[in-house]
Amino acid sequence: MNRRIAWAGVALSTLGILVATLQPSGTTLAPGWSFDLSSGESAIADLIANLLLFIPLGACLVLAGVRPLRAILLGAALSFSVEFSQQWIPGRDPSVGDVIANTTSTAIGVALVLALPRALHATPQQSGWQALGIAIAAIVVWSITGILTRPIFPPAPYWDVWTPNWDHWGLYRGKVLGARLDGIKLSQSIVDTADPHSAPPDLLLKTGQSLQVTAVWPARPPHRKSPLVALLDRDTTKVLILAADGTDLMVRYYSQAIALRMEQPASRWRHALARLAPQDTFLVQTWRGERGICLSVNSERSCGYGHTIGEGWELIYYPEHFPAWLYALLDMTWIAGWVVGIGYGTLQAGRTPLWYAAAAIVVAGLAVVPMVTGLKTTPIVEWLGAAIGLAGPLVVRKVATLRSRQSGFKMPARSF
Repeated sequence: MNRRIAWAGVALSTLGILVATLQPSGTTLAPGWSFDLSSGESAIADLIANLLLFIPLGACLVLAGVRPLRAILLGAALSFSVEFSQQWIPGRDPSVGDVIANTTSTAIGVALVLALPRALHATPQQSGWQALGIAIAAIVVWSITGILTRPIFPPAPYWDVWTPNWDHWGLYRGKVLGARLDGIKLSQSIVDTADPHSAPPDLLLKTGQSLQVTAVWPARPPHRKSPLVALLDRDTTKVLILAADGTDLMVRYYSQAIALRMEQPASRWRHALARLAPQDTFLVQTWRGERGICLSVNSERSCGYGHTIGEGWELIYYPEHFPAWLYALLDMTWIAGWVVGIGYGTLQAGRTPLWYAAAAIVVAGLAVVPMVTGLKTTPIVEWLGAAIGLAGPLVVRKVATLRSRQSGFKMPARSF
């Protein structure tokens, strides 16, 4: 039965790899193979994603009984097959660096399975210290999430550009009629803060200051994120982008994540533009209020946009068109994954003072990290993820014990 489960894991992880790597992400084919380890605006995120993507496959192959070296070679073969296929998939870039990273990822998965027994069968004292270390690591990662997603503003002056045609972005097929930045009329020229009659040096930093755009809705909604108006600094850094994506209105501020070439999640008001008909003239705005980022369409507005602790995974891999429930599920899973090791510690050591300290650190982190780093308040679904991670292993153990008793089989003291 364990082998069957492991082979099911191999199948699921392979399916996940194919879904993540073989979907079109643009409109043009790559000119050829890249020999860089990683490149592009999200190079570091892509590298991290490639180092994580094949870990489940490598782990499941070894659990299924495949020898370690053969498992690594299978991972390398699958990676090469994927990259070879990407030559004919629009928006994908076949890369030798990806093959190297994916093969390394498979080896990491193999190594984790080989090293896991020692961690799983630690002494009670060791389990307590492991739980405490996991809690501290979770706080560090959650704090980094807040630091990386916080908007930052390069020095002015800024350029304003209307309906730009950029790589990896769509072209807005409607028309922008006008734009204002904190009441100052823009005309696709420099917003020069040296001019006392123009924008102040701290433009867009103060509560209430807004970017307003008047535009005409196209015949069809944009099929991908399409900028209406963007602000660029003198180095063409994308400081602020207000865009339409289907019937969604989205805004993206420059952040440390973008500077470090991580993924670039945006704040999105879903279906905000759904009531517009072709050739309708509409007014959209964005500003930073006391409750986060605000967006408005004509007379309707919605506030409280931003990022949460659970959205840290989006800095590594950011799918733009998942349904809202799936984003929430992944946020919950991200939180649960960071604390499940603490929950497992209760199976080895019970609820020791170290376990209580670790659990307290997690709870405090979920409450305090957002206030310190500027993230949104941790939502209920992410608190649920923490509860699942902390209590889940113990619940699974009790259910398994109950079933084994009902079947007349006595479970080993440390099996899980």
